[in-house]
Amino acid sequence: MRKPSRPATVGVGDRVRFAGQVQAVLAVSARAVTLTDEDDSLRDVPLAVLLGDEDFEVLNSPVRPPLPPVSLLDAALPGRAREKALWWEGHVLEVLHGVGPHADGEAGPRPEYDPA
Repeated sequence: MRKPSRPATVGVGDRVRFAGQVQAVLAVSARAVTLTDEDDSLRDVPLAVLLGDEDFEVLNSPVRPPLPPVSLLDAALPGRAREKALWWEGHVLEVLHGVGPHADGEAGPRPEYDPA
């Protein structure tokens, strides 16, 4: 059983452990969190389920400011277009910051994307 503690803070760009997998947080709303894994598959998880999971842990958070919430895309784009936009977002983030949203927390940038 999990020890009572203050609720975790989850934000866009965080890397979390949930259900035995390390995943990146793409969006957070009052009710759900959109997660993605190494295979770029998207999964919406109710916030209460995520925070209540025995395995849940925030592994690291970005130092850069978060992007606008994906919920804006939900209102403006159909499902397939939203998925494609999120796929591109990961690649753009890697170009801008050297490390993509799916990179291991200890990973450095690939040489071709190193901002230095």
